[in-house]
Amino acid sequence: MSGKLILYYNDLEFSPSDAFLTRDFGQVPFVLAEKHGLDLEYWISAMDPNPGYNRFRGKIVRQYAKALRGLPKRLDFLKNLKLYRDIAGLNGLTHLVLFPFTPVTDYVVARAAKRRRDTVKLVVKLDANAEFLRSVEADWERHGGRWNRRLRQAHYYRELLAMADVVICETTVCEDILRANFLGLQLGHKLAKTFSGVSETWLASLGVPAAPVEPRRSSIVVSGRLSIWVKYTSLIFEAGPPPPGWTIEFVGEIDETMAGTIATYRADDPHFDERYRFHGVITDKRAYYDVLMRSRALLMNSRGPEGFPNVYADAHFSGLFIVTSDIASSIDATDGGRWGIIYAREDAAALRAAFDALPRRIAAFENASDARSYRNAFIWEHSLDQPAIRRIFANGAVPLSQTRK
Repeated sequence: MSGKLILYYNDLEFSPSDAFLTRDFGQVPFVLAEKHGLDLEYWISAMDPNPGYNRFRGKIVRQYAKALRGLPKRLDFLKNLKLYRDIAGLNGLTHLVLFPFTPVTDYVVARAAKRRRDTVKLVVKLDANAEFLRSVEADWERHGGRWNRRLRQAHYYRELLAMADVVICETTVCEDILRANFLGLQLGHKLAKTFSGVSETWLASLGVPAAPVEPRRSSIVVSGRLSIWVKYTSLIFEAGPPPPGWTIEFVGEIDETMAGTIATYRADDPHFDERYRFHGVITDKRAYYDVLMRSRALLMNSRGPEGFPNVYADAHFSGLFIVTSDIASSIDATDGGRWGIIYAREDAAALRAAFDALPRRIAAFENASDARSYRNAFIWEHSLDQPAIRRIFANGAVPLSQTRK
């Protein structure tokens, strides 16, 4: 089919860049547009525009500097008037993708897009924050029947979901909340559950192979912001060394405090440098996935709460067994422990037991014939190929009356 798909994102903090759009904000619309033959543009409202940044993967990036910058965040919807006018007057628009972190502004954008063409299909992509959904529902229940409900964020969040043709959610927990008469809406027919993902076509364009090109080593990768409190990196050393013959590979920035902690453990372990290796930050995607594909397991140690960390998708793409603390997303990341080990967070003894069980569990994982099918749930080209999504690229939008009670 022919047409134009717009990704709209409202950025209240960061300057738009490739590092930002390589996340699901950029990947989901790119995969949808490529799959269904649509032109694609990225439209971003930004407090801090990035001068000269006008292309991502060959697609147009339009940045709109926010006006009235002195207004508080709750009045953000007044700062984007030029964008509203432009999207309302855009010719050829057929699909709009939104990530609704600012419900009032996002609602106005969606209404502007549909002002002249009610046939524009709206895709609302949610993240894995179940606690946020519960807080929105609690706010709606407190204020939904009162005169001031239109002053509440929950009202516009509800209106946006009611207007949507597809709601893409992450994790089983979020899906269950949305299916249970969320905000008084019947959303089941328009839901598409995914997980955090990666685009295999994008990675291929960067030269990342779809499978290891050399034998794997008995190593465990730990990747992320290693120095922050939630990652509790010191617990990994408290749990004791990896299994005999294994190493742990750390990828990520280490601040001075964490460097001092590492130095303390190194001083107490004469074999420390044989067991633990530190790669620092790896910005080159090909080099990053090379580390993953040379390894056999991912360790996701976290105190929580977290959404659905992207590193889970990196691990599935790379064919890694997952060892993870019991944060909310661990169930979906490992299929309930089938493709990984889930241990009690903040518990060194539990992590030690996971290390001890790893050689046996990983041998069964690597010999399983059906592991690849679950892996596909973390690759956008596969996970976005669902009936609710395919329908809006072939037929008209669902009337709003079908989504309301």
